[in-house]
Amino acid sequence: MNTGQTMLTLLAMMMLTLLSVRMNSTLLRTQESMQNSKFGLAAISLGTSIIENANKLSFDEVTIDSSITSTNALTPIIKLGVDGEEHANKPPEFNDFDDYNNYQYDERTLASAYYHISCKVSYVSPLTPNVDSNSPTFNKKLTVSVSSVSMQDTVKISTIFSYWYFR
Repeated sequence: MNTGQTMLTLLAMMMLTLLSVRMNSTLLRTQESMQNSKFGLAAISLGTSIIENANKLSFDEVTIDSSITSTNALTPIIKLGVDGEEHANKPPEFNDFDDYNNYQYDERTLASAYYHISCKVSYVSPLTPNVDSNSPTFNKKLTVSVSSVSMQDTVKISTIFSYWYFR
């Protein structure tokens, strides 16, 4: 084998090595993207389940058995969350929407990853639903945050629950 053939063989080996490294890199990025999607879908499912359960409940403690026409009768902002009848870590005992305020738990039953779920309930105005209100309104916003060490970002899902009365 002469020098030209040796150089061509070395060049071919280098190109083959570069191609192999590039393909492995692409495969790893694809797998990472697929894993992030999988964890994100599970997080969305967990957050949506909490929102669905919260939407089944009464708007406020005072609206469970009666109707109201004034926001003065609603739960004050500083008292949003569980009251004396419910236990903070037992959603089946929750009886109104704002009981989910400050609710947190770790989901460890899924095989894919461990998730931390936290909830926040606040009053909002229909005109500015992304800004918490300083006083009770007929609209409450539930924001569910789902995070995991296996995910790159935190998934946040929100819903607004409104109370309607007719005059």
